[in-house]
Amino acid sequence: ADADAFADLRARALAPLQTLPAATARRLEETLRAWLLHQGRRDEVAAALFVHPQTVRYRMSQLRQLFPDLASPHQVLELTLAVGLRVS
Repeated sequence: ADADAFADLRARALAPLQTLPAATARRLEETLRAWLLHQGRRDEVAAALFVHPQTVRYRMSQLRQLFPDLASPHQVLELTLAVGLRVS
């Protein structure tokens, strides 16, 4: 039951990514995970992903279009749980 609840949370929270090609969705999810982990510090996100900070800026602009409430603590918590969970 817990695995089902986590899978539902993940699917609901990350639903906007499902509209994108799979490779793009994976790249943006990876960026979102790093952004959450590093609390939005672009240089740290870039270093963690081995990309240029401008790439992080571009990807975050894409993510903000998909997730307009990224400043909301509720959405940040939901997304943190969703990208942090690995349910097989």
